[in-house]
Amino acid sequence: MSKPLILAGFMGAGKTTIGKIVAAQLGYDFIDTDAEIEQRAGLSIAQIFDQKGEPHFRALESALVREVVGRERIVIATGGGMIVDAANRAALLQAGIVICLTAAPEAILRRVDASTRPLLRPTQPGEKVHDRVAQLLKARAPAYAELHYHLDTTHRSAEEAARCALDIYRAEQERIAVRHPAGQYDIVMGTGVIDQAGFALAPRGWSPPLAIVSDSEVGPLYAGRLQRALGRAGLASFVHIMPAGETHKTLRSVEEMYQSFALNGLERNGAVIALGGGVVGDVAGFAAATFMRGVSFVQMPTSLLAMADSSIGGKVGVDTPFGKNLVGAFKQPDLVLMDYELLQSLPAVELQCGWAEIVKAALLRGGAAWERIQQMTPDDWQLRANPHLRASLIQSLRDAILLKRDVVEEDPFEQGRRALLNLGHTFGHGIEGWSNFTIKHGQAVSLGTLCAMRLGEAMGTCDRDTTRAVTHVLAQAGLPVSLPAIDVDAVWRLMQSDKKKRGGKVRFVLLRAPGDAFVTSDVDEQDARRAIASLVTQPQL
Repeated sequence: MSKPLILAGFMGAGKTTIGKIVAAQLGYDFIDTDAEIEQRAGLSIAQIFDQKGEPHFRALESALVREVVGRERIVIATGGGMIVDAANRAALLQAGIVICLTAAPEAILRRVDASTRPLLRPTQPGEKVHDRVAQLLKARAPAYAELHYHLDTTHRSAEEAARCALDIYRAEQERIAVRHPAGQYDIVMGTGVIDQAGFALAPRGWSPPLAIVSDSEVGPLYAGRLQRALGRAGLASFVHIMPAGETHKTLRSVEEMYQSFALNGLERNGAVIALGGGVVGDVAGFAAATFMRGVSFVQMPTSLLAMADSSIGGKVGVDTPFGKNLVGAFKQPDLVLMDYELLQSLPAVELQCGWAEIVKAALLRGGAAWERIQQMTPDDWQLRANPHLRASLIQSLRDAILLKRDVVEEDPFEQGRRALLNLGHTFGHGIEGWSNFTIKHGQAVSLGTLCAMRLGEAMGTCDRDTTRAVTHVLAQAGLPVSLPAIDVDAVWRLMQSDKKKRGGKVRFVLLRAPGDAFVTSDVDEQDARRAIASLVTQPQL
């Protein structure tokens, strides 16, 4: 499927000129909605306004929107006011990738003949055309701010602007909306998304400089690239680097971010961009939630684990000496940008950690998602450079994202169904803490999932064949399914500080079958301890 590319924005911004260049490059059809309406009506836009009135013209626009939104392989240049209508805007945003072309009023006045533009006619004595342009731009600003991307054409040639529009269109492969109590945000997925980040954030109207938070491993690879992308859209930024690793997911790291934000001039109308894995997203999100009582926040996950899980849903926080994730907040991102290209530099162990969350999601989702995971080959798991294999990764990642989206929309504050997402985590957090985080989060989730399966077996809620299937899948993904030794008492003690306890009892997520999970506190301690101890036994695959 090739979604429409829709160019919107004010008159004189270059929609028609740029749209024709882009359509020719893509080999797509091109339609200029104003020209199409004129041809069908046999009248110019000015004549339609004069003879039939603006409401009639807007009705023609809406009818044309309904006609073109279902088409593929098309570039659409909309009339300047078409996108102002809420129904038109919603239909176009749903149908394709919408780029708002912007230009300074002076550039607009150089490019248009005001005498042929009905909306530029003075509405009162003495009113100048420049004033009328300013009024219309101000009135339309809220509608334009909802569009996917903003591309300023003031100082760009038509050819340069067309190249930018093509890059934006080719980078975005899918967009998923996530609703929450205060509104919604989009998850944008594709290849090269990082290079279009400035155009994606430009509609927000945030005050620069924006804060890019990364870590000592990811920052040297991608922070400069992100800064350049923001700069292309006129957005200044600064970079704060935190040490890499779960051991730095602390209040001290948050305090160091506060200092960096203040020294570099982050304003209340600014934003924090988390460029990294789950630790960076959690810590930067908590800093964004609390600095100046909250600034805007963007997740740009660079690990498979963060893409599949932690970047979605708004849970942010830090670890403390007395428990993991006990200090935190709900901070919904304004946007999540996922660039598959960034996974290429991911160490094998980090890729495996991401698979742990994807396997967990497939287990919870069941059905086709679990069947796809079971059909994965060793090459699929290793992310070999083969388009077909990459497609299998993207499909499984998409399954995990859709599960997370559905659950957090239903239960945004973890009061009910969202607790199911902790399959493997109650045991896993204990294992992770016992190892002093030498066992990575995804590895601990793998081991914790097996503990949950074996606990379910002991309780009679889950059969052995399902446990064996889960064990096989995790092993195929390169994840640990056993340990040489474990301190059951230490792991159990750490599990008692789990933040999901209710009434003083630890809550466990167990599975009856793929797609059928439940939460219970009615667990025999000895059964749970035996499940932990079972990790030292090498399973038969």
